[in-house]
Amino acid sequence: MKKFLIKLSVFTCICLAIAYALQWMIDTGLKKTNVSTEYKEWYEITKSKINADIIIMGSSKAKRQISPKEFEQAFKLSTYNLGMDGQNFPMQKWRFDVYLKYNKKPKYVIQIVSPQELINDLIYYNYTQFIPYLNEGYIKRFGRHSLLNYRDFYIPLYKYCHETGMMEAGLTGFFKKPVNDNNKYKGFLSVSTRWNDSVLTLIKKQNPHGKKAHIDPHAYSDFIDLIRTCKKEKIDLILVCCPTPASFQDVIVNRDTIMKTYQDLSNKFGLKYLNYLKDPICNDTAMFYNFNHLNTHGVAVFNKQLISDLKGEIR
Repeated sequence: MKKFLIKLSVFTCICLAIAYALQWMIDTGLKKTNVSTEYKEWYEITKSKINADIIIMGSSKAKRQISPKEFEQAFKLSTYNLGMDGQNFPMQKWRFDVYLKYNKKPKYVIQIVSPQELINDLIYYNYTQFIPYLNEGYIKRFGRHSLLNYRDFYIPLYKYCHETGMMEAGLTGFFKKPVNDNNKYKGFLSVSTRWNDSVLTLIKKQNPHGKKAHIDPHAYSDFIDLIRTCKKEKIDLILVCCPTPASFQDVIVNRDTIMKTYQDLSNKFGLKYLNYLKDPICNDTAMFYNFNHLNTHGVAVFNKQLISDLKGEIR
């Protein structure tokens, strides 16, 4: 019996060693592929390839609306957009923490805020982007808010069961040069389509009396932590609320209350805060492609205005 247990233990250790080695190869390969459109940004973050003077943070309202190229041309400072489609502030803050781990601290952080930013909903949109990066603390911090769980973190190879073809893509990518070109410029990609109100119409139909936004305590705590981190590291933090179509603004019934939170924080901590919810652009649907995002034309107009308003802040 003793010999059997010893053989079983040795066999188990060998299998685990092979499994973890295989997982390392798959993770390494995935990071170089286009399996997720976010792999390019994660690859550049963790390989210390960014080191920008200006970092733009936020959800898709940052990623699709703030152009690093325009900021670089205006301020002659390297700029990178860390905006994340479909991710709320806790995940945005985690990405910034990972960024600081591998890159020099920026001089400026532009955080895009909105009435719906400080929530902490279940993470399900494009969650496979995090699979090769679970060792960065994602599961430990967000496990209860994600479709991923501790089995993904502790059982080798288990995490690839969420999407067909990940193992094959990772192994193939391991033996090739990086091909993760996603057509974005330093994390930014605008949308050139014209205004479409189909989603907005559906939202209004589903919420005839409007929607009430809320502030999650954990998200709020993370936001305070970002402010304090920037203060400690002598990083200038700038809060920006981008233009939103007036027809959608009224859907959030407590919009002004939520936005006052950002104003109060900017007053308390001495932050620059720019709110464009009353800008004339909000009344022109030709500037937007949906209820929440500017199109390419709107981005050009808004970025010009934003850069002008930041001339005295960014030097």
